[in-house]
Amino acid sequence: MLRRTIMAIALALPLAPGCSKQGKLTEVEVPEAGVSMRYDLTPGQEYDGHIRMRNAAQTPLGDIVTVVEFDAKLVVSAKTQGGGALVRARVDGIKLDLRLPDGVPAEAVGLTQEAATALNGKELGFDLTELGEVSNEPEPPPDAPMESKTIFTMIASAVTAGFVRVPEQPIKDGETWDAAPRERKPGVTSMSSTGTLGGLGRNEAGEDIAKLELASEAEMERDGQQVKMKQSTKAAFSATGGYPVSVKRTINNEIVGKATLLIEIEAEWAKGGKQAVEASPPPAEVQAITDPCDPDYVGAEECADEATPATEG
Repeated sequence: MLRRTIMAIALALPLAPGCSKQGKLTEVEVPEAGVSMRYDLTPGQEYDGHIRMRNAAQTPLGDIVTVVEFDAKLVVSAKTQGGGALVRARVDGIKLDLRLPDGVPAEAVGLTQEAATALNGKELGFDLTELGEVSNEPEPPPDAPMESKTIFTMIASAVTAGFVRVPEQPIKDGETWDAAPRERKPGVTSMSSTGTLGGLGRNEAGEDIAKLELASEAEMERDGQQVKMKQSTKAAFSATGGYPVSVKRTINNEIVGKATLLIEIEAEWAKGGKQAVEASPPPAEVQAITDPCDPDYVGAEECADEATPATEG
């Protein structure tokens, strides 16, 4: 029973639409025209990250705490038809810590360090837009053991929560913007999200770092369970480099009538080099002229006007 309860809690976590060793920041004035922010999704661009997720669930059985920490190497793979980019994330160095109510052995759950280590080197793929919206989140292999699915789900949720939604238009100091995703995820019945620019700093590398705060509320249904969510996020976004230097996200989830979960996610990112990306072959030209009488027509058909007339008998 306990095993099923913990698996259900972990798998019920909503995928969030997310500090770091930034070094010393020097405060700079926000330009009068505002700060423009976009993710750098140049094909081949690499990002190195370190992510930590802590889940604390209050249940009738007692408190259940799960902590997963790992490294992630991201590569922008290719542009998508929707205007975003396909991103591939390779996870490694996974560490898992499980704390159960007194008297309950970890073997009863199956979430072990060995199960987590087996996922080292796993690659996750998802779509990311220039505004930081994530879609097509990775799903665990359907034939994987339940323990592996649970850990995979936690890792995937932590990775995709390591990004924040930036404003479409330049934003001034203290101004707010609508940070809700343009498309709701399945099961979300209501959602609101507001972002605020809280100043601008410059790091030792000369990057302008925007200080962002976001607050969100949502109601959703997951696997037949009603979930109420409140979320607060603090982030540092490099307006110069086009990536989130750090994201610190706190999510309060109430699984109505069953449990309360506190989720804390910290992500740190550093911009790496660029991989060589093979250029896509140019699309094959399609013959658009089908009239054989057109002077530019290329094909085997003959123009009826030029064909030899039939002999009258």
